[in-house]
Amino acid sequence: MAISALEELVTAMREAGLPDQMIADAPMALFSFLNGHLLARTSDGPITVPAFDATTYPAMAALSPLMADFGSLTGFDRMLDTVLAGIRTGPPPTRVSEVDLGEGLVSLQR
Repeated sequence: MAISALEELVTAMREAGLPDQMIADAPMALFSFLNGHLLARTSDGPITVPAFDATTYPAMAALSPLMADFGSLTGFDRMLDTVLAGIRTGPPPTRVSEVDLGEGLVSLQR
C-alpha cells in the first residue's frame, strides 16, 4: 500500500516536470520530517526548546520563542507547509558548499 502511494507521488512529480534528483529526495525529506515529528510526539515528558545564551547564540535566542510549539499539531502543520513549499519551488539555483560551524569552514558533500 505505501509503495503504491509513493509511486503515485513520484509519478505526479515527474509528470509535473520536476528534476529526478528532487523527486528522489522529496519522499526521503518527507519521511525524515514525519519520523522526527513522531519521535517528538512519543517522547517521554514535555518537549522543550533549550534556553540559548543570547550572547553566544543571538539568532537562536531570538528565534526560540517561535519554536515553543515543537511537537504540537499546530507546529507540525506549519513545518509540513514549509517542507511542501520547498518541494513546490524546487532547489535554489546555487548551493552552499561550505559552512562555518565556529571551528573553521566545513565542506558539505552534495
